[in-house]
Amino acid sequence: MSAPFGATAAKRLAFVTVSLRVRLCIAATLILFSFTCNVSTEAAANPYEFHAFTAILKQQNLQHAVITYNSEMLQSLQREYLHKDSALRTLANMAMLHFYDVHQTKRSKNYIQFQKLFYHESPRVGIYLTQLEDVLLQEHVLGTNAISVDIIDAEGYRLHAGVRFNNSQVWFMMSKQRSVEAALMNARRVLTPLPLNISADITLGVRVDDNNTIQLFDIYKIQRDWLEIEAKGNWSLSDGLQIEQKYLQSYVSRRRNFKGLTLSAGIVVRERPEDMDELQYLSSMDHKKLDPMQRKTYQLMKLMEPMFALSFEAISRPTWGAQLSNGSWDGVMALILSGRAEFSLCPMRFVLNRIHLMDYSIAVHTEFVFFIFRHPRRNSIRNIFFEPFADEVWYTTVAVIVLAISLLFLLLRHEHQFLLNKDPHFQYRLDYAILSILEAFFEQGPETNAFTATSTRMLVFTVCVFSLLLQQFYGAFIVGSLLAVAPRSITTLDALYNSSLEIGMENIPYNTESFENTMVPLGMAIYKERICKNREKHILSIEEGAERIKKGGFAFHVSANRMYILLKSLLSEKEFCELQDVPFIAPYRIGMGITKGSPFREYVTTSIIKFRTTSILQHNDNQWQLPRMDCSLSQNREVEVDLQHFLPALLLLCSAMIFSFFILFLELVYYYFESNTKLARLCPRIFPEQRLEFIN
Repeated sequence: MSAPFGATAAKRLAFVTVSLRVRLCIAATLILFSFTCNVSTEAAANPYEFHAFTAILKQQNLQHAVITYNSEMLQSLQREYLHKDSALRTLANMAMLHFYDVHQTKRSKNYIQFQKLFYHESPRVGIYLTQLEDVLLQEHVLGTNAISVDIIDAEGYRLHAGVRFNNSQVWFMMSKQRSVEAALMNARRVLTPLPLNISADITLGVRVDDNNTIQLFDIYKIQRDWLEIEAKGNWSLSDGLQIEQKYLQSYVSRRRNFKGLTLSAGIVVRERPEDMDELQYLSSMDHKKLDPMQRKTYQLMKLMEPMFALSFEAISRPTWGAQLSNGSWDGVMALILSGRAEFSLCPMRFVLNRIHLMDYSIAVHTEFVFFIFRHPRRNSIRNIFFEPFADEVWYTTVAVIVLAISLLFLLLRHEHQFLLNKDPHFQYRLDYAILSILEAFFEQGPETNAFTATSTRMLVFTVCVFSLLLQQFYGAFIVGSLLAVAPRSITTLDALYNSSLEIGMENIPYNTESFENTMVPLGMAIYKERICKNREKHILSIEEGAERIKKGGFAFHVSANRMYILLKSLLSEKEFCELQDVPFIAPYRIGMGITKGSPFREYVTTSIIKFRTTSILQHNDNQWQLPRMDCSLSQNREVEVDLQHFLPALLLLCSAMIFSFFILFLELVYYYFESNTKLARLCPRIFPEQRLEFIN
């Protein structure tokens, strides 16, 4: 007859790709030569059952199926297939079939267990169990002889002994009992000990009305020791498959009552205050700066409790989970892998060494991590007193001053030579010309009768006008720059690296992993050359980092929302508006960790989707996110110049005073040796000659 009756030697369910008819013919030939056994009436295959199974496969849109049977049914299967319009031929034309003869497989020397057919990457498949009462089928297909426990293999995988009754396998089990009550009682006896769950897709068929109608029941399990059996509909030759409307929906939509089931879930708690117990802390909106990501997600997922009539038992751990040197895990990962927690109530990052150990929900949180610092009001290497003008303007101004001094010196000599100025105190030396031009330039101006010649007065007047215009431009820029919002230039990672700011990061595992595993050369340089240069000073707790940011001159790599909430209470409005963030890694979306193959994965994912579409997720985010401050109001603050930007003026004054004192020292030395004629011949006289004045 058809494809090989026996277990395949591969771990996965391998469906042949050759022509279906050729494969069925080869299988028929093998069956004809196989051993024969006595066929009882109770074990005979009923064609209506194949019709019902075909209808279920079509309703579920399945194209792969396995028929499990005992060799005692072999002759009835042969007769059914050899019939021209048989139900088995119809089933074979619709789906790729695989036959599993449990009796012959048991006799085989190297038989494979039935559950190995569906190892990991098997397609969604329909399974027809021809007789629920058969002991061999119960033992080797359903796994009633296996102990239903969870174990962890050497690679860290969570494994279940026996068959996994999840939504990837659509079961159709036929009962040979003559009454519905007896069939349901037997189903409870056989299936209750098995590791069924809420995602199980099991349909029990019971033949009634002289085998022309098959009544269908939906079977699953919520509590560990209680089997849920619900009437699903029926199949008849005349009407076909008739099922209730709710069974056209997913199992998540129709199985919403968990009947008070308590699910254990892991959560990370790192910063709980001592005056609050754990449940109060997780449910509170106080202390938003402490564990905001975990508490936000916990309060969101708590909304699942009334939705599905269940409750969560939160098991806290201080870390999300890292792989230790011996290959084991700690934190929430250890809870998930060991089966102590069904999933996590805190978001967990998608990292390579976790994805093969557990499943993830869709993203429930977006984390923003930045370098945060108070942006300096001036960050250019130029001093604020030189900023109003470009370099070429300053060079031109100096050249004009030098030219004016030279021209004034010539004009003074001209007045002295031709006696145009009759003042006996008339000065025509170079130092007097320098001081006069500088007085005009700094808007002090010389005496009105100091100069007599029209040309000299014209020059001084022109210099005064020039200095007036220059001072107006200069002063307007200084005042305007203080009132206006200064442009920020440290907005990129490259500008941050080249700035004078000290750089640090929060002492938390994902920060270290982000920098050590980065492929960005600039990020590696910042980590090795700036952060690790003094680890004790630059790798800090979030509280210490906030204090350093408050003092200024320090950029801290940290979760943005946590730091902003903390800085809100530390900084004034003016200081808070000076905050600048520079991204190093892109914002990453993270989901909840779920036990591999967990039946509750679809429930968690569906709940998050519903929270997102109804804006509950956004509302929950807004409750925990610091609202943006309107910094436009802070522009009307009182303007002040800090010492950092006024320091160059003080340095200039101090330098001039020191230089003046040095010149004074030289003058005193020169005056002391002034009577020395040799020194007088070598050095020109720097003190003016005293003049005798006669008062009339």
